[in-house]
Amino acid sequence: MKLVVFGATGASGLLLVEKALAAGHEVNAYVRHPAKLQIRSAKLQVAVGELSDASAIATVVAGAGAVISLLGPKGQFSGTPIADGMRRIVAAMEKHGVKRLIATVPPSVVDPGDRFRFSFWLEEKVFKAVAGNVHHEISETAKVIMTSSLDWILVRLPLLTNRPAKRPAVAGFIGNPRIKLLWLSREALADFLLAQLEETEWLYKAPAISNG
Repeated sequence: MKLVVFGATGASGLLLVEKALAAGHEVNAYVRHPAKLQIRSAKLQVAVGELSDASAIATVVAGAGAVISLLGPKGQFSGTPIADGMRRIVAAMEKHGVKRLIATVPPSVVDPGDRFRFSFWLEEKVFKAVAGNVHHEISETAKVIMTSSLDWILVRLPLLTNRPAKRPAVAGFIGNPRIKLLWLSREALADFLLAQLEETEWLYKAPAISNG
């Protein structure tokens, strides 16, 4: 399958690209800083651009089988650059008939399948109080995806680590005692994201995943 990856130069993105190529996929990575992507493969194409460039995004998305996004707010910023970029990604996918979108988000995103858990509720209140602009950016990004016409899956992440994936990630909703949301290996994350290219269990849902 031909994949477009946004956020390919982060630690998780690099591992995802490596695993996607090893699985036989063609990967088109849309990046701001190509020097950070040192992977070499005949099946890897690198497109350089900004999330503000709707034309460049449309060009890279055209002809893809699926899009995977690992985009997220970092550092100081104003406005909603990630959410605005996601609007352009979604618009390009809808224009070119690319249906499957898999995107990673923090656990602060809410799914109707969640049940109340006090510790998570408290963490969410603190996060919103100390990082209101980040919280708003995340919420807006999720809203763009969830209100689209795409076949979307939002994957909610805990703390990511570089530990080897000794077992697959466990997926479910907040409030499920199996979903501890303590940590997740990047290797397990990459495996889970690639599995969602064909799976339908989590379509139109936001599973939380973790290793512990």
